[in-house]
Amino acid sequence: MLSLLKAAAWALLILLFGVGGGKRLEAAVTASSLAIVGYDDFHDSFSMLALTPLSAGETIYFTNNGWSSTLGKFNGADASQGAGNESLIKLTLTQNVAKGTVIFSGTDGAGWAWTKSGVIPGQIGGSAVFSDLSLDYESDQIYAFQGTTANPLLNPTSFIYALHFGSIDYPFFSDSEDTLTGDIPPGLSLGAKNAFAHTHLTFHGDADGNHSAWGLNPSAPAVAALQTSGGTQAQWLAVIADSSNWAEGLSGLSSFNVTPEPSRSLLALGGLLAVLNRRKRSNSMVFVW
Repeated sequence: MLSLLKAAAWALLILLFGVGGGKRLEAAVTASSLAIVGYDDFHDSFSMLALTPLSAGETIYFTNNGWSSTLGKFNGADASQGAGNESLIKLTLTQNVAKGTVIFSGTDGAGWAWTKSGVIPGQIGGSAVFSDLSLDYESDQIYAFQGTTANPLLNPTSFIYALHFGSIDYPFFSDSEDTLTGDIPPGLSLGAKNAFAHTHLTFHGDADGNHSAWGLNPSAPAVAALQTSGGTQAQWLAVIADSSNWAEGLSGLSSFNVTPEPSRSLLALGGLLAVLNRRKRSNSMVFVW
């Protein structure tokens, strides 16, 4: 019986992951699947790092509308206002994207395409369009989320990552009251490192119109160490959420070294095989009294 169970477990392992350690099956985008690793509030651009494999066919939205925890929605989102009070841009993955890939906003790549024009579908009497995020120089947020095809800003289904950068007057996430403020949406947290507020004031612009552009610094010791050894998703999130690892200007790298993480299926199968092996050894032991 044990041998049959063990054979079945190995068969399922091969079916899921392929012979000889082939590629894992792609997973759906979830919280922490990507992180914002650079932004430029003068050129209204940003970059993100894929921390897990991203599957072809997935659609991810990005907005700089602040999240209102009081209202439970993005600031300004309405049935007739698909872009809220600020901006909305859409990313469509046309091919599987490997973990470690850096995607720059508004620039199509081999595995993705941006929608930054055209009317946002599903508005009732509205005519708001997709566009590059018009980032405010004093304070703003960038949220990555998934939502319904019709009016996604009003109907988010899951949140992936949130970045806040602001001035001395708006240093942290806070309930959205205007275009400068925004809170942490459901499913994300500072503790999980998938919501990050820059704490170094040199990262911020100001009310006088001085801009800022910052990105993850490949030369920072913590970043360089993970580049050499290959960091896990959790390690990269921690490094990204540390202001000392950023430098002026957007990151120019097209990829980072992110170590594959075992899936829950693989961990479960590994546990089953370990149990079966222990039972086999215990059944074969000879006790001498």
